[in-house]
Amino acid sequence: MTTSVLEKSLSYDDLIASLRLIDDDFMRIIFKNQDCIQLLLDIILDEHVEIIENDSQYDLKNLLGRSLTIDVLVKDNRGHYINIEVQRDEADAHPKRARYHQSLIDSFLSFPNEKWREIPKTIVIFITEEDVLGYDLPIYHVRRRIVENGESFDDETEIIYVNASIQDDGELGRLMHDFMCKEVESMNYEVLKKQVGYYKESEGGKREMCEIWQKIRDEGYLNGKEEGYIEGEMNKTIEFIKKLTTNNGCTIEDAMELLDIPMLERPKYIHKILS
Repeated sequence: MTTSVLEKSLSYDDLIASLRLIDDDFMRIIFKNQDCIQLLLDIILDEHVEIIENDSQYDLKNLLGRSLTIDVLVKDNRGHYINIEVQRDEADAHPKRARYHQSLIDSFLSFPNEKWREIPKTIVIFITEEDVLGYDLPIYHVRRRIVENGESFDDETEIIYVNASIQDDGELGRLMHDFMCKEVESMNYEVLKKQVGYYKESEGGKREMCEIWQKIRDEGYLNGKEEGYIEGEMNKTIEFIKKLTTNNGCTIEDAMELLDIPMLERPKYIHKILS
């Protein structure tokens, strides 16, 4: 949801009243509350997990590729990491985005010399406004399998899509109703109703919302400056590569080797140099 556009035509009170849990900025605020996360995970995973840590609006920086700010990241008592996302736009919920979330989380959770089997299990949950996968199911569990025999390929990764357009009388359907609901009194789950009600109906909560939005805008500006700095550093390195190729007769590959640029990062440099 683009709050800056809405703010031009709506008062803050109208804007806050229009928010739903499927709107990512609002979801991040509500799900700072661990009880809300606990409810969601117990229902979607269909088991109770003990939450050890949780962060909302968690930044995963990739210096030479696409960075992510993920909605919610949870670590449970088994050492598993669970990423919870809300996606309103079908294009933003593409399976390759879920794949990228999983790969970037893995890169942040693995360490040099760590045994491969010690990389923790990761689960990426996409809650989508529409039925993105198109099979008219309320929930989709995606796990890898060996094609030839149908056996599980147990790399301990899982992607779950939750279809918020199905709002039946089951636990999951009632949860999705709450995600799509604007009116506090119409919500099913008390823990969500209490949190949403605080930010939508109390003066203190509304004031906090205004302060949080201002902070989000300020941080967005600062992050833009930081990304500009990173791109500037990359451009300096590219200029150095060009000088080495022009003045020293090096190939681009030789220059990157001399500068000790990691192998996985080199295609990005080559693309920028040749474009």
